[in-house]
Amino acid sequence: MKRLGFFLALIFSPHLFTSTCIGQETNTLPNGDKYVGEWKDGQPNGHGTMLSRRGAVYVGEFKNGQPNGKGISTLANGMRYECEFTDGIPTGFGTITTSDGKKYVGQLQRGIPNGHGTTTTPDGRQYAGEFKDGKSNGQGSLTASDGTNQRGEWRAGKEYKVSGTWVAPDGTREEGTWNTDGSLSGGTILWKDGCEYAGDWKLAFGAVELPDGAGAMTWPDGHMYVGRFRDGKMDGQGKMTYPDGKADKGSWKDDKFAGAAQ
Repeated sequence: MKRLGFFLALIFSPHLFTSTCIGQETNTLPNGDKYVGEWKDGQPNGHGTMLSRRGAVYVGEFKNGQPNGKGISTLANGMRYECEFTDGIPTGFGTITTSDGKKYVGQLQRGIPNGHGTTTTPDGRQYAGEFKDGKSNGQGSLTASDGTNQRGEWRAGKEYKVSGTWVAPDGTREEGTWNTDGSLSGGTILWKDGCEYAGDWKLAFGAVELPDGAGAMTWPDGHMYVGRFRDGKMDGQGKMTYPDGKADKGSWKDDKFAGAAQ
C-alpha cells in the first residue's frame, strides 16, 4: 500500500509597514520592501502590490499596512496562496499551489490546511476530507486515475483504517481493508500474471501486501493452496491441490511441503 504524502503549507511572513511616506503610489519602505498602490496614514491601505526584498509578492487588499482581505501571495519558493488574509496571515477558505504542482483547496488556519479540503498531486491522486496541521487527518477518501479508491480514516497524513481498492505501480490490484491499529486486514490480491489471493494480509507500506494468516492462493495453471500463510509464503497447516487432482495436505514451511498431516 502506497503512502500519499501531503504538503505542509508555509505561513506567509507578515511585514510591519511603518514608513511615514504619504501621497505616493510607489514607495520603498525602510526594510527594503517596495509597495505600489493605495496609501493612507503613512502606510499601505486599500488595494496594492507588495514586493518583498526576500522575493515574495503580494497583490490584494491592505489595511493598516498589512495584507487584510482578499489577496494573492506568491513566495520566493514558488508557493502561491489565494485566499483571505488577516494581518498578513492566510486564513479562511483558499487555495494553495506549490512549485511542484500540488494543489490544496479548502479551509486554512494560519496558512496551514485545517478543516475540510481537497489536495491534488501532479500524478492525479486526490484526497478529499479532513485536515489537521497540514496533513490528512480524520475521515476522507483517496482516488487516482489508476483505479485506486480508498475511504476511511486518516491520521497524521497516513491511512489509519481504510477500505476500498489500491492499484500498485506494476498493475497489481488489491481490494480490501488496511488497518494500522492492529486489527486484521485483508482482502483479495490480483497479480498481473494471473495469480490471485484471498484472505488475511500483512501491511507492506509502499509495496503489495503480504499474505499472512488464513487464505487461499490460486495460480493460472490450476494450482490452489488453502491454508496458513506467513510473510507472503505458505507456512503452517494447509492443502495444495494440483491440476491433476492430487493433493498435499499437512504442514508447510517457507513455501515448501514439510510433511503430511498425522
